[in-house]
Amino acid sequence: MLFQFIFIVVGVGFLCLLLLSKTSNAPSNSNSNVNSNDTPVRGDDLPIWPFDPMPIMTDTEVIFFKKLQKAIPECHIFSQVQLSRIIEPSDEAASDRQFWFNRICRQSVDYVLVAPDAQTTLLAIELDDWTHESKARQKADAKKDKALASAGIPILRFHAERLPSIEILRHEVLQVIETYSNYE
Repeated sequence: MLFQFIFIVVGVGFLCLLLLSKTSNAPSNSNSNVNSNDTPVRGDDLPIWPFDPMPIMTDTEVIFFKKLQKAIPECHIFSQVQLSRIIEPSDEAASDRQFWFNRICRQSVDYVLVAPDAQTTLLAIELDDWTHESKARQKADAKKDKALASAGIPILRFHAERLPSIEILRHEVLQVIETYSNYE
C-alpha cells in the first residue's frame, strides 16, 4: 500500500513538472488572445524572398498585343487579366457566391478590351497555341467561355500560329463587339 501511495505521488509530481515545463517554454504574450495564426510561416523571417521578375506575355503574345493596339486604338487593352477582375457571381448565386467565385478565381484571359470609359468590358480575347489542344485545357477553356458568356462578355479566340492582319483583326473584333454590346 505504501508503494502505491509513493507511485501516485511520484506520478502526480511528474505530471506537475511536465505542465510546469510546458508553460515556462511557451512564449510570453501580453495579449490574452493568443492565436495559432501568429506562428511564423517558413521564410517570413528572410530579409529577401527567392523571386525573380518574369515577362507578363510571351513573344507571340507581345506581337499580337501590338497588332491589337493598332487595330483597336480607341479601346483600352489589358493583358493577362484574372476573370475575377471582370466578372463576379450574380445575386442569383446567393449563399453559393464563394463556390462560384472559386470556379473562376484562378483563370485569366490573355486580353480584355475595355471601352473608353475604362469600366465597361467589351470583349475578352484568347490567343490559343498548341497547349490548348489537350483535353484538360479544352475543358478549362469551355469553363472560361461559359463563365464569360453567362456574364454577357463575348470571347474571341485566335490561333497563335495564324495571326490575322491588323485589318482583319479590327474587322473581327468590331463585328463581335457590335453584335454583343451597345459600343459605338
